[in-house]
Amino acid sequence: MRDILLAHNYHWQGSAFERGIKRSLLDRIMKALEAPHIIAITGARRSGKSYIFRQLIGHLLDAKVPAGNIIQANFEDPFFISQRDNHSLLDQLFSEYLNLKNPTGMVYLFFDEIQNVPNWQFWIRTAYDSNKNIKLFITGSNSELLSTDLASHLTGRVIAFENFPLSFTEYFNGLDAAGLPEIKESDNPELLFEQLYPYKEKLLHYIELSFEKGLFPEVTYLADRELVREILSQYFQNVVFRDIIPRFAIRNTKVIEQLAYYLSTNFTSMYSYRRLADAVGTNENTAKEYVSYFEKAYLFFSIDYYEYSLRKQFKRNRKIYALDCGLRHATASSFSPDRGKNAENTVFQMLRRTTAKIYYWYAEGGREVDFVIKSQNQPVAINVSYGEEIPERELESFEAFLKVATPQRSILVTRNKFEKKTISQNTVELIPLWVFAFLKLPQ
Repeated sequence: MRDILLAHNYHWQGSAFERGIKRSLLDRIMKALEAPHIIAITGARRSGKSYIFRQLIGHLLDAKVPAGNIIQANFEDPFFISQRDNHSLLDQLFSEYLNLKNPTGMVYLFFDEIQNVPNWQFWIRTAYDSNKNIKLFITGSNSELLSTDLASHLTGRVIAFENFPLSFTEYFNGLDAAGLPEIKESDNPELLFEQLYPYKEKLLHYIELSFEKGLFPEVTYLADRELVREILSQYFQNVVFRDIIPRFAIRNTKVIEQLAYYLSTNFTSMYSYRRLADAVGTNENTAKEYVSYFEKAYLFFSIDYYEYSLRKQFKRNRKIYALDCGLRHATASSFSPDRGKNAENTVFQMLRRTTAKIYYWYAEGGREVDFVIKSQNQPVAINVSYGEEIPERELESFEAFLKVATPQRSILVTRNKFEKKTISQNTVELIPLWVFAFLKLPQ
């Protein structure tokens, strides 16, 4: 145990360590440091949660917290995986740490991928309730860490955050590309357009490159595209076979694997559980259950139809989106570029960072609004049209939507067009993706 602690806690050696690209989530977490609550961070495997821990540890060291008062452990380590049945693992680890460092004052515990430890909730709750000189940080790759486990055992003790692959602001600020300025988000699209216009071709190049390579921190800057594809494919397999199948004791591994690849190929599409069941040769209940597992593991996300009546909403088909375009590119059986679908999925990724309440809407005749979110209890309608020309139906969809709601704002995300159009006394903002990527979205 002592060797493992020494290996994981490189900051005890007093040398500098890699902190990675500063994540925007860090500022939000740091505001919660003074509160006694447990800090919980969930998100997809390999999305950068461990580097957020590095950045938090770096912040504490910069604030003159003694290195020996900070302990971290990554429970993805093979040693800890081999201890899955050891129900006193956390007791043994903490006892060894106290013997090794004998800290005085506040102690900061960073536990990465805590879901791998049996009965972790009870140890964390006891530590929180019995020792006011302990500040706890935990991460997990399953959204249940933010719901079932925390609600059942740690109610009122936790401040929870979700982490995703890089935003475009983070990505571009970590990109070693000559000629690009430091980019900051803004809620003013006109200002962004003016500032970014000289760089639009380069911005488009890298944004569309992310359709293939994605935005996972470890791979998005790699030059070898085939290597990126192989790594992302392995990420996908790890989520299915290491996170989902063992956790939910799934016996029919072939069906859930087929369903994962089917959803990857058909991202941004509407689906029914019956259609999914028919596609992989199972029943509707199993298909519904498996989709919920994908969502808990941050592999895919479903959105509901925009409808005030929940009863009517539940009867509608849902739409499926991928966590990351690169992850989808590495696993889909489609050979077409799917640039329009990638742009739509990219917009979804940006929206999902700010809210989990995302809907779609459509009417007879093919009039569809890709996304509806709420800002100050008013809907914001967003469509994505990524061709060089804007089909008339894209604008007509906003007009049709006016029959069921009055949007606070109507936005059409385009590839290059930046203008405003008035339709039925409703202003539609046409905003290029290379501007929208840095736009502070309404909340």
